[in-house]
Amino acid sequence: MELTLGLDEALTLARAADAIPTAVTDVRGEPRLVRAQVKVHELPGVPGAVRMATKLAGPVDVRVEDRGTTGRAWRVAVVASHPVLRMDLSGFVTEAVRGQLTQLPPGVATASTQDGATIVEVDLDRLGPLVGETFPGARGLLVRVEDVELGDRLRLTATIG
Repeated sequence: MELTLGLDEALTLARAADAIPTAVTDVRGEPRLVRAQVKVHELPGVPGAVRMATKLAGPVDVRVEDRGTTGRAWRVAVVASHPVLRMDLSGFVTEAVRGQLTQLPPGVATASTQDGATIVEVDLDRLGPLVGETFPGARGLLVRVEDVELGDRLRLTATIG
């Protein structure tokens, strides 16, 4: 089975599931890359001092780079930078991403900070059951995700057994 969604369709679904906050704006895709702006001061859970500083500084530019699948893991890198303030935001981004990942069952995805980027690693074996639960006709079937691609479209390839 192959599921392909345009970036706009994928965003609509993600926003409906509260997976992407409204503070994320100006989302645009390229092959294996998604760019956006984030109004950090509008994100939930941002400490007061950070909220004030980011409100004055303006939106942060964010790149989500699809790093591909290696073995049974799919990796994306999230890189946040401010057009004026030059500072490493990766620790802050990693904590925010970890907060979002708590909505998933344990072990589906992890986030870590590496070389100024937040690396999100998704376990494709643990992702399969979630995909199966999403589609009523696939409930109870063994869904094995083979590949995922993010960019101007979201593509998921899986086999059903």
